[in-house]
Amino acid sequence: MNGIPPAFQHLHARVVDAEATTRALWEDNDRLRERVAVYAQVIHELRTELDRRTDTSTQRSPVRSLPTSIT
Repeated sequence: MNGIPPAFQHLHARVVDAEATTRALWEDNDRLRERVAVYAQVIHELRTELDRRTDTSTQRSPVRSLPTSIT
């Protein structure tokens, strides 16, 4: 052997694997954040277009009334 205790070798291998997994997860996270930004932009543009097409007197409000009683 190379003089490095097996337990240390094992832990070192686990650290290397964990670091690789962490890098992959950060990359996935970055890709997902980019997608969310694109989807948010599309939703915003669609909402803007819908608002533009509706008459100002019938424009939808983002505030909704809650029912006063539930039966």
